Amino acid sequence: MTIVVTGATGNVGGKVLRRLLAAGHPVRALTRDPSRAELPAGVEVVRADLDLPDTLPDALEGARRVFLMALGHNKRTHDANLVAVARKTGVEHIVQLSTLGVEEVDEEHDTPLGTWHRQAENALRESGLGWTILRPNGFMTQALGWAPAIRGEGVVRSPVADLPEALIDPEDIAEVAVRALTEPGHTGRAYALTGPAALTAREQVAALGEALGRPLRFEQISVEAHRAILAERYGEATAAGVAKALATVLESGDDFRGRLFPDLERVLGRPGRSFRDWASAHAAHFA
Repeated sequence: MTIVVTGATGNVGGKVLRRLLAAGHPVRALTRDPSRAELPAGVEVVRADLDLPDTLPDALEGARRVFLMALGHNKRTHDANLVAVARKTGVEHIVQLSTLGVEEVDEEHDTPLGTWHRQAENALRESGLGWTILRPNGFMTQALGWAPAIRGEGVVRSPVADLPEALIDPEDIAEVAVRALTEPGHTGRAYALTGPAALTAREQVAALGEALGRPLRFEQISVEAHRAILAERYGEATAAGVAKALATVLESGDDFRGRLFPDLERVLGRPGRSFRDWASAHAAHFA
């Protein structure tokens, strides 16, 4: 049974692909540029673009399960494009990467980031296909964006200083995804995925300093300055939506991102990896 992985060169999709491959499952990776993908041997690589629906039928032909992820302000369109083609090509089950922000906006107030993901979820839920939705909190690997400033100046700059977040290791997300793709019992479930503890940015920086064996300095910057940094990486529209969601949380004092949910431990039978353990394992990136 071929399993298709979108976002196969990304932070989570790449880990899903490697776990499936290691377990002996036939894997097909979708990528816009196979020549630059650098994927492991044994993976079937297919050129496809979620923004171009005509490229998807051949990419999904013969597949029964799909790991679906897309980023940014086009997520609803990209996910809906794949779902529509999946219905016509015999796909039976899709595991979709969403965000915990969907639960946050449903409970409190709307934000662009939550809206994009909620619309993408609705496209899948209403498709008639089997589905599992993964709603992770922020990724521990976001701290890798601090690495250049830590190496060069020993400083971290962030607009979020004292907001607790139960960050999650993407490896744990990938393991849940593989369970949902290959085991029964996950259809029709939406899993809220968090790490085992909530840490503020200041506490994360302290943990990184402990892993490196030297003190680090934290500087709080404005949301607008943070938006400008994001725009260079992800484009203006996506950066604006993320910044709006962050500003809403900071202004409201909402503690949602610091809440712990039991779904990861229920699925995996163990707690998620702690940020301090992640920092120790990735210290070389910051040295």
